[in-house]
Amino acid sequence: MRTSILALAVVAACTSEPGRDAAPQHAGPVARAPAASAVPAPTALGSHWPLLDTIGGRLAAFDTQVTNTQHELQTRSATSGGDSLFLKFRNSYMAVAESLTERLGDDTTGQGLSITRDGWSDSLRSVLQRYGFDLNFSEGNAFVDEDVAYLLGAFGPLLTPAMREYLSIRNVEQHVRFSEDAALQIPWDAVGERIATWEAFLHKYPTFSWRDAAQYWRTMYLETYLTGMDNTRTFTDSGTLEQEVRKSYQHFLRTNAGTPAAAVIRDYLALLEANAAPSDSTIKRFLREHELQSMLGVQPPVK
Repeated sequence: MRTSILALAVVAACTSEPGRDAAPQHAGPVARAPAASAVPAPTALGSHWPLLDTIGGRLAAFDTQVTNTQHELQTRSATSGGDSLFLKFRNSYMAVAESLTERLGDDTTGQGLSITRDGWSDSLRSVLQRYGFDLNFSEGNAFVDEDVAYLLGAFGPLLTPAMREYLSIRNVEQHVRFSEDAALQIPWDAVGERIATWEAFLHKYPTFSWRDAAQYWRTMYLETYLTGMDNTRTFTDSGTLEQEVRKSYQHFLRTNAGTPAAAVIRDYLALLEANAAPSDSTIKRFLREHELQSMLGVQPPVK
């Protein structure tokens, strides 16, 4: 199964560092991360989970890196060099999230965490939120996720308008679950709106230093729009386009005429008009011609 979201995790690491422009003076105060405090034990259970202390200590140490990065950003505020420094920090941030997820998987209590509210999950969620991380679940498994709202609050005032807008868009998207068990969790029209949002962003900021990430989201949403997911298909069992999907395409063409995605969707509908039940090879050829891939057999992003 091709894993879609993992590609984005390394985009920042692969992005070449932009030139370091002379930074204007930053008049405002440095944005501060939430202050650390003592880690509460899950008293509701009347016992202690040792891993909480380990996680709390690790995050308290990482909080120093947050503060140091904020101070460094002051000297490059709102420059491409500042954005590059932020992306370097985000690589470390995501590495911490991944390492904590692995620790949960190795811990008996961590393996038993529940998406429903209980003493263990509430205690862990509280610790993670204090330091700017989120506790998330997918297919019953817990994982430590990024909290874009935290990153935006801690670093937003020190970043370029393009990077702030990128984070703002992702913050909105992160508040609504996108998929679960390869099933789409938002309406088709909402997928279309996300495509339009990212295309507008890419048009507005053609030299954005993290353009690959914005392009990733635009492309992934467009691929989902055209091909669906394993458990949310765009075609019926007889091979014809679902009427709900067709109506969404038509709505997209009315509201986003003239956009690059509209041209792709218009060509797609023309293909389906010529062949109401196209073969897999026909669909694959169409996607290849438009530099797209199917989202079938892919682990899609949860948020």
